[in-house]
Amino acid sequence: MSFINWTTSRLKRPWSISFQLLLIVNVTLGAAIIALLLFRYWNEIQTESHKRYLSLNDEAIAIHGAVNHLQHGHDLGEVQSYIDTVCHQMRHETNLCHHIAIKVGGQLLQAQSHEMESPELFSAISRAAIAKTHRSQGGTHKLVAASHAANGITVYVSENLDTVQQAIRLEVISQLIVLGLLGFLAAGIVNVVLLRVVGVPLHELMHTVDRIAAGNLGVVAPSFQSQEMDRLSKAITSMSLSLQKNDRERHLQMEKAQQIQEHLLPGSVSIPGLQMAHLFRPADIVAGDYYDFISLPDGTWLICLADVTGHGIPAAMGATMLKSLLLAATEEPPFDPVSIITEINRRFVQTVLPGNFASMFLAQWNPITCDLSWASAGHEPGILLKPNGESEILDSTGLLLGITTDAIWTERNRLLKAEEQVLLFSDGANETRDWEQTIFGRERLITALRECSGKIAVDTLNQIEHILSNFRSPQSLQDDLTLVLFKVRSASTEHQT
Repeated sequence: MSFINWTTSRLKRPWSISFQLLLIVNVTLGAAIIALLLFRYWNEIQTESHKRYLSLNDEAIAIHGAVNHLQHGHDLGEVQSYIDTVCHQMRHETNLCHHIAIKVGGQLLQAQSHEMESPELFSAISRAAIAKTHRSQGGTHKLVAASHAANGITVYVSENLDTVQQAIRLEVISQLIVLGLLGFLAAGIVNVVLLRVVGVPLHELMHTVDRIAAGNLGVVAPSFQSQEMDRLSKAITSMSLSLQKNDRERHLQMEKAQQIQEHLLPGSVSIPGLQMAHLFRPADIVAGDYYDFISLPDGTWLICLADVTGHGIPAAMGATMLKSLLLAATEEPPFDPVSIITEINRRFVQTVLPGNFASMFLAQWNPITCDLSWASAGHEPGILLKPNGESEILDSTGLLLGITTDAIWTERNRLLKAEEQVLLFSDGANETRDWEQTIFGRERLITALRECSGKIAVDTLNQIEHILSNFRSPQSLQDDLTLVLFKVRSASTEHQT
């Protein structure tokens, strides 16, 4: 079954031009040789049969003269003996199946030297003698015959057509061998020419195209002597150089977009009462993840992490839009998370393309009261880790951004204590997959955070990134990865600061 499946799959594949050309040329050449041999065989049969007929006709005339002479003064036994002798000699000299029959005086005499005489044989001979082709191929007797009649004597002479055809067949076979050798030589020459003129250039051009497809832009295709192949080569080279130029321009534009996005992200920020760390790893040059830390006029701080659906430029444009909307929403009160998310969603629905959405976790930190309030628009739940290792989940409180302007979110609050820490993350963290497509998951993320609880925030994020990298190895990032960690400072850390 495996061989059959392999053969079937091979037949379903497109054939190469070289193979098709060689197949067409060789099949055509072979068909032409076969047609030529069949024509030669048929023509030789016709020609040789006619020659045999003429020879048999001369023989019939000669025998008629002898029989006409013998019947005067001799009995029919002499005539029988004569035709037996002649038939025997002819068979001995020519190795052809001769037969002679004579009708004289109302009696039928047939040569008996080869014991072939029979009424059926004579009937076949007489039919062949008067036929237009002088042949009889029906029944059991296939022969060519001639006759001569005069003075009441009719002489019939025949030869077996199988013997004639066998002789011609041997001649045609010898011609087949010669033509086959010549055809093989001609086919070899044609095949070599086709391979050199078409096959080799096409293979080299395909190799060049494969290199371009693999990312080796700017590859120059080889030149050829044939006009068509050389034009195709120049077209491929032109395409390669054009792709290289466009790729360079695209990379420059992407690098510029990356610089713009990095400029939009916050740098080193010091938030009162918190030890901060953040990590941003785009899956592409630019990403759809966005995070920010904004100081508000009332002394509180906004901590934002958002994730726009998709990757690359479209997602990055959506992230840039979210930053603009967030800055606009924080220019005037109210500054609570629900009011800000509601305003962002109202404008986001009006500007974003249908079917594009974003998630956002927006927290407000009060450094005086250590109160954390948050609203989450369909974002991954935050993880709160206590100093004793216990964890809490800061759940989502409403729909994604961009679905409807009527969406409603609720606000949640919690008083944070010293050394408690909160991890915000995009889905590139918990949805990381290993080579078996196993998801890293939230529980592993909590475990990783718990294992690093004694470290400073920056070292904690670096360790979590290392754990995620080892989990997905040897695969690269499949989604944007953003981590934000803030840890409530204790009295000792405040004093150290």
